[in-house]
Amino acid sequence: MHRKIIDITEGISPETPVYPGDPETVIESVASVDFEGYAVSRVTFGTHTGTHVDAPAHIFEGGSHVEKIPIESLMGLALLLDLSFVSADISAEDLDLALESFNGDADDACILLIRTGSSCDSEDRSSPADPIFLGSDAGSWIVDHGFRTVGIDTLSVDIAPSLENHRLFLENGINIVENLNLCEAESGLYSFICLPLKLHGCEAAPARAILLDKAYFV
Repeated sequence: MHRKIIDITEGISPETPVYPGDPETVIESVASVDFEGYAVSRVTFGTHTGTHVDAPAHIFEGGSHVEKIPIESLMGLALLLDLSFVSADISAEDLDLALESFNGDADDACILLIRTGSSCDSEDRSSPADPIFLGSDAGSWIVDHGFRTVGIDTLSVDIAPSLENHRLFLENGINIVENLNLCEAESGLYSFICLPLKLHGCEAAPARAILLDKAYFV
């Protein structure tokens, strides 16, 4: 049976936006077909580049690294809520409104994806519009609703320089997936798969994330 797949990964290139202060992406050729008979590239980027997963070590001294995240916790039934109607930072009330407008049973969803749409309104995705972030009460709302993973289409779940939501999620065992590309995804239930690179000893890693028909995990 054919299943529709939506790639919600923000690709990595020198034009990919990065969090202020993070390393820029550099891609250079170290071997070419013309000279060596084969092509090899060197890629330099920060661990929080493109779509990526944060591990506890990102915030907590002695926290576990990204290779220790149980891969099954990044797969499952996901509820995608459209918060593009929000013009300021997302509140718990905003999440309640988005959930109320969802026409379906989301009780079995263990993953929450938040579509702000802030990068979808820009003709150049390397220069997104002013991003929308999660307010502190929105973070508490997510914890209270029992989600094990939260994903968002902005560079961070926090308003700089705050790390309040990072701490809240990671200390409660909730995975953080940032910088998703949700422009082609509508509100609804999906099967979600996110596979971060197995970078040993790192606090985060870029990932490939996709959405499939919800029946995959039902």
